[in-house]
This record gives sequence, structure tokens and C-alpha cells, in this order.
Amino acid sequence: MSDPQKLSNLDRAAIIYKMLGDNLSVSLFRHLSQAQLNKLRRHAETLAKVPFDLKRKVLEEYYFQLMSEKIRAVSDGDQKVLFDFLKPMSSDQIKYLLEPESELVKALVLSQLSIEVQVDVIKNMEEDERARVLIQMNDIDKIPYEGIINIENDIREKARLVPHKAHFNKGGSKQIADILSKLEPDFEEQFVSHVQNEDPELARDLAKYYIPFDSFDKLPVDVVREALKSVELNDLALAMKGMSEEFVTYILGNLPQKTQIMLEDEIKDVEGPQPRRKVESARRKLIQAVKQLAAEGKFDIEDFLDTDMVE
Repeated sequence: MSDPQKLSNLDRAAIIYKMLGDNLSVSLFRHLSQAQLNKLRRHAETLAKVPFDLKRKVLEEYYFQLMSEKIRAVSDGDQKVLFDFLKPMSSDQIKYLLEPESELVKALVLSQLSIEVQVDVIKNMEEDERARVLIQMNDIDKIPYEGIINIENDIREKARLVPHKAHFNKGGSKQIADILSKLEPDFEEQFVSHVQNEDPELARDLAKYYIPFDSFDKLPVDVVREALKSVELNDLALAMKGMSEEFVTYILGNLPQKTQIMLEDEIKDVEGPQPRRKVESARRKLIQAVKQLAAEGKFDIEDFLDTDMVE
């Protein structure tokens, strides 16, 4: 087996199959039926060691045949940029799209993306896979033109099935904190205590968004005063129900003298038992005012509520 002119079409295809490997060849010869593909696979396995020069000649012949058939990627009269459909996709969508693909296909696709997206996708791979994909990037120029076209078409079709970012919510600690702020305070406390013991990392993330009502004295004074101004006095009075004398004194001390007197009168008006839902609703208004200030960049919640401090 040294003269390419004496090779049958099956021999030529089997040599190409053996050179490219199973994964890429399946994509390259996807026009074949399963029976034909199995026949090609079996024939490739029977080939003895094929001389390098013969491999090169077969591959060159195959390439020039493709060129002679004028395989082009043309769109509206302009030359088409392969893999252009990837540009609007996020890193998360690219990760999802490439998950089941071979390392060579991953390398080819990643090579078409910006360096920022490449790094974002690769750093989420296992170390062994990361190394193999990077090595495969060096071999992309060995993929036949027809193979690249077929891979591009295959990935384009699969990309249509990738969910748009707007179709799902990632959840996360912010969403948990938002839910907690609308549940009963007793459950809030129990949950936060549980998380601190069971999942310290989540506890640290929650600290960025979660504000316990009894932690107001840990916040910057200017933030407390700004938040107090945005809440009605009758809500402030209800929010003080059940709080310690020291806490109430702290809140009063951050109000103008005239407002202090008015709030003291409001507190007297709500003496005695009050519906829990009204008290919790009033406290949430104050917490929401603080969160709004944090959202505006006035301060960082985590900096003031973090329990991991160094003297």
C-alpha cells in the first residue's frame, strides 16, 4: 500500500478515518449511514501501518478534491465568518454547548472566541481536560477544511438548543437573602445559624446581602440616619416593638431632637401587643431602606456585618 492511485475509495476514507480518530471522523462522514460508518471503522482497523508519505498524499488529494468542488461558505454575497453565531453567547452558554464535545472540537470552538471567554471556559474544566484541550489547540491546523465546515454546521445546530440567559435564573446568595427578608424573623435566625455551621462559604456570601434587624448598630452612623429619614414614624415605632432598651435608645440617638420627641410619642401610641405581621412589615421597610443605600454604593454591607475580623 504505497501508490495512492491503486487505493479504493474505501481505502482512502479508512486512512483519513485512522488519521483523524473516531470522534472527528464521525462528524466528517456524517452523511454515511450507520452501517456504512461501521464498515469504514472495521476497514480502518484492518489497515497495517500506513507510510507517512501515503497519508500526506491521500490527505492532499482529499483537500484538493474539496477545493475543486468549490466548497465555500458564502452568505448574501459576502464571505461568511465561520462560528460567528458564537459571538452573542455568554461564557455559561458556551460551557453548556461544549460539555459533551470532544477535546479537539472544544479546542477548535474556543479558538474562535475572545481570550476572555476562552479563559472563563477553560478555567472551569478539570485540570487534565484543561491541559488536553490546550494541547489540541496546537493541532487545529491539521483538521481538514471539510471537517471544519462539518463541525461548524454541527455546533451551529446544537447552539440553537442552548437556553437563552433570560430563560433561567441562577439563584445564589442574593436570591436567598431576598427570600429570607420576606419570611418570619424566627426562621431567618434559625436558617442563618444553620448555614453558619453547615456551609460557612454560603454564610459569607449571605453576609453581602443579608441584614439582621438587630445589627443596625453595626452599620455606619450616616447610613442609619439616612435610612431612618426614609421611613414613616409610625413604622419606626412599630419596628421598635420587642427590641431591647439599648437598641431603641440607639435609634433615638440617631434622630434629630424634634424627631426623637415625635417618635417617643408614636411609641407610646403603640404600647401593648401589636400584630406580628405589622411589626415585621415595619422592620422590613427599614431594612429595605438600608439595602437601597447599599445598592446606590453608599456603603458595603459585608464590610460592616462581617464577623471574621482581625484586631
